[in-house]
Amino acid sequence: MKIVYTLLIALCFSFNTSAQLASRAPVGPRALGMGGVSSVFHDNWSIFNNPAGLTETEQLTALFAYKTIFDFAPFNTVSAGVAMPTSLGSMGFSVFSFGDDIFNSQMASLSFARKTGIIRLGVKLNYLQYNIEGFGSKSTLLSDIGVVADLTPQLTFGAHIYNFTQSSIAADNREKVPTVINLGIAYKPSEEITLVIEGEKDIDLDPDLKLGLEYQVIEKVKARTGFSTLTNTHSFGAGLQLSRFGLDYGIRIDRKLGHTHNFGLTFQINE
Repeated sequence: MKIVYTLLIALCFSFNTSAQLASRAPVGPRALGMGGVSSVFHDNWSIFNNPAGLTETEQLTALFAYKTIFDFAPFNTVSAGVAMPTSLGSMGFSVFSFGDDIFNSQMASLSFARKTGIIRLGVKLNYLQYNIEGFGSKSTLLSDIGVVADLTPQLTFGAHIYNFTQSSIAADNREKVPTVINLGIAYKPSEEITLVIEGEKDIDLDPDLKLGLEYQVIEKVKARTGFSTLTNTHSFGAGLQLSRFGLDYGIRIDRKLGHTHNFGLTFQINE
């Protein structure tokens, strides 16, 4: 049974869409609830996405998220991190773990971001490891780079390249880590509403156009929705921000493969 299961996992990860699940940290519940848009935000969840967004970190903050996908336990992901401001800029350390005892992957990442005028720049160094029972483990280093620019008080542009180093998990370059480019724009017509649009291109896959909306229902509660054209899936989510705690939830509706749920918690360690 384990041999069959291992072969099934290996077959899944021969496709780049599935490879993204194992090699990229989940975007977090806020982004998931807005169609997967992630490059334009500057919040604590940027620790898992565009590192340039970390510049808005004002206090030492811890994050934890759990993602379950396709109603299939081996595709579950746990991620955690901590972000902090420093005199030089903002820094973050994050980890995630995907899979189970038979197949799993882990990543540890160190991020740094700095704001200059209207421009936020960020870089991230990642250590990625794959493990398959009976086949051993492989690892590699890869890097991200990102920028977020406040073009006007209402308009923000974001760009993020994951694995711009085009690292591979094997020396012969047969087991590639996906290289993904995200370009997005956020528009705030009012204090309560944020509209986002993002184009995503894995260099080995078709492009994806994603749309999202966030609405502040009351002072501490936000509702979210979004759509992805590549997967033809809708997303919904909500966020609750208390004095030091933040609770977020996002769901992607996929009637063919099963729904994706993402739960997230943030905690400001320093008041």
